[in-house]
Amino acid sequence: MSDKIHNKQKNKKNVYDIQGGEQKFMKKSTKKVLNVAASAAMLAGIAPVAGIVAPTAAHASGSFDVYSVPTLGTGSSESLALGRVKVNVDKRTLAGGNNTLTFTLPQGFEFPTTTTGQNTTLDPITFQDGTTTATGNTYEYVALGGTAPGSVAVNVVSKKSAQIIFNGSVNNADDFELLLNLRDIVSTGPSTGDVNLTFSASSESGLPTGNVKVATVVSSGQVALEANDTESSSDSFGFTFKLTESVAGSLKSGNAVKLKLPSGFEWESRGEFTKLFGDNNFDINDLSVTGFGTDTLTVAAVNDSAISSTAASFNMVLNFRVEDEDKAKEGDVTATVSGNSSSNISSLVVGSYGEYGGGVTVTSPTTVISGQDEQQLGDIVVKESVAGSFINDRTVTLQLPEGARWQSVYEDGETATGTTGSVDTANGLTAPRITYTGTDGRTMRLTFPNQNTSNKAGSITLKDVEVAVQPGFSGDLNVAVAGSQGLTGTVKVATATPSLTLSASDATYSAAIGSDSANIGNLTLKEGAAGALTDDDNGLVEVLLPAGVTFGSVPTVSVTSGDLTIRNVSIDTYNNSATQGVLRFYVDSESTTASTIAINGVNLRIDRTVPQGNIVAKVQGDGAANTAYHGFGDVTQTWKDSYRYAAQGTIATIGTQAPGMESNAVTAIYTIGSTSYKVNGETRTAEVAPYVENGRTYLPVRYVAEALGVTPANILFDKATSMVTLIKGDRVVQLKLKTNQLTINGSTINMDVKAVTKANRTVLPIAWVGKALDATVMYDAAAKTVTVNSK
Repeated sequence: MSDKIHNKQKNKKNVYDIQGGEQKFMKKSTKKVLNVAASAAMLAGIAPVAGIVAPTAAHASGSFDVYSVPTLGTGSSESLALGRVKVNVDKRTLAGGNNTLTFTLPQGFEFPTTTTGQNTTLDPITFQDGTTTATGNTYEYVALGGTAPGSVAVNVVSKKSAQIIFNGSVNNADDFELLLNLRDIVSTGPSTGDVNLTFSASSESGLPTGNVKVATVVSSGQVALEANDTESSSDSFGFTFKLTESVAGSLKSGNAVKLKLPSGFEWESRGEFTKLFGDNNFDINDLSVTGFGTDTLTVAAVNDSAISSTAASFNMVLNFRVEDEDKAKEGDVTATVSGNSSSNISSLVVGSYGEYGGGVTVTSPTTVISGQDEQQLGDIVVKESVAGSFINDRTVTLQLPEGARWQSVYEDGETATGTTGSVDTANGLTAPRITYTGTDGRTMRLTFPNQNTSNKAGSITLKDVEVAVQPGFSGDLNVAVAGSQGLTGTVKVATATPSLTLSASDATYSAAIGSDSANIGNLTLKEGAAGALTDDDNGLVEVLLPAGVTFGSVPTVSVTSGDLTIRNVSIDTYNNSATQGVLRFYVDSESTTASTIAINGVNLRIDRTVPQGNIVAKVQGDGAANTAYHGFGDVTQTWKDSYRYAAQGTIATIGTQAPGMESNAVTAIYTIGSTSYKVNGETRTAEVAPYVENGRTYLPVRYVAEALGVTPANILFDKATSMVTLIKGDRVVQLKLKTNQLTINGSTINMDVKAVTKANRTVLPIAWVGKALDATVMYDAAAKTVTVNSK
């Protein structure tokens, strides 16, 4: 279509910042680096580690970088290291005055008492690298204690605060940097959470200010847990259990981690142990793993002498099995986490349990437009319940309802292969071969070439798959699942919206039979979605009247909302019939906003042969019901013959008889489940009662034919050929039992069902009864009645 609008649409949790990259807040040019320390020792080298910088003052000129953000426990300590902070001072910031940058430790941390006051153990300032070249400028080497860019000192002024004093310093030539090493800090028992160092300075100095994260405090004994390489199975399972301590000694003998399996499962054994990092002396011999043969596993240090001296992390393979199939529930196997050692999670998915088999799901059903092709479905996922469920050369079939066709089949016929979208595979499954089966290609067959040999349940995802939708179809588009893999059920893949609706301003208008001028009012066509009316091919839209009704004049047709454009409005008679009227117009440009078309001033001429009842108008044509006129002929022939109407609706009624004319109309009323029926008010009895099967209402053809005036002599059955023949006037109808062929005056129509017998009587769905006998059929769901009117 030109300008067509398509509808084309677990356990790794670790709360600790163990490692990362330098976080910069402002761009800087190459600088000289100055080291300033709050202890007697300077750290050599810079290994960037994640930190957070949060400047707060608008006057700040410069920035901070953080190197390392250690994780600390809540206990007290006489000497520990916080993160290292680099202070970036922009050039021309210092103008030779007494500029002071104060930094303050948060609650729970202090400087050693021996450093209060002038820190005499530190060299005042050191330019590190001698003569340095950067961005075309040559910087002079400044000896220890030199004066450029001026005198700089570090003073500890209290247990919580220290100052960097730039006394008389001037940095007109370049930016410069100072590295602040926060070592030998005293911990007095801080609260959990971020540890932020606060920098403050006079707004006149231009020095950077703000809060800088230099550590994270966690509860003593906290650990982070993960489950990796989990398996799906129907019996035995294994996975890699990862444990990471927040601080050294988190996993003590008294700080156990407990993993409780759900009912029906029990722990079986321990496998390979791999240390990832931490204490070099910490290994499996320091670890106590107990509870095998039960549902609860306990992991702890053997004793207090076996705890880690630096934070450790390890992987350990754990195995469990199904102990009671009656209690074990299918799906994810989730272990509950408990114990004295606090954890970052309260549960852990350690595997997936299920019997052999699988299922089909749709991630997000889409909305499709009836009467159009290339309508995209939601992603269809076909998944094993456990690994190895799908056997090679077995199949999964996906059958669309009668109202839809797979786009590949719609375009190329039943011999089509593959799909208009793509196939994604996961966890060991190989993409299946895709073919189509059935007399109408509604069934997609997925044949799996290999069995999954991985330890995880495999899946395939059909993405961007498209369908063509029958004109007038509305409601859920449900796919029936079957095939030799054993999968069954239905799954909703989309919701179909009609391309348009037809309504009348006065559908109850009563027109007289034989009227030459019945002014019935106005009609309205509304698009169900943008682009619903298309300009494909000629873009023809036809509003078709019933036999015996024609337009008396050309109504006014205009687009009253939206951006659809139309052209060439005219009226005519349909298919060389002088008694059936049609209004035609053409889509000139498709809409991008769902549009409304007003048909105003509708005037009808009503032939004296038209029976009493509703005047029903129908909308058809390339522009409104595109899929009924295109696609592979054998696939959409039924749509062309019987379902080509995009919309239909009552536009008026005929309630009066023409003067001096006797009515030949026949009305027969049948009740579901009852052999009694009425013909023009007279009660009669049939041998077969109407019934409902597979959502279709079946009527006995013989008794409907007799009610509509077909004499018994003109109801013939040839037992040799199983052919039923009905003759009414110049109309000859033939039905062959157990086939879907309906022949009317020599023209064969393929029905969507086969003619069958019940109690030795031929029965058909009501729609085909009407088609065969040129009658109108109405079904009243509430009263469970079927009314058949002769035309």
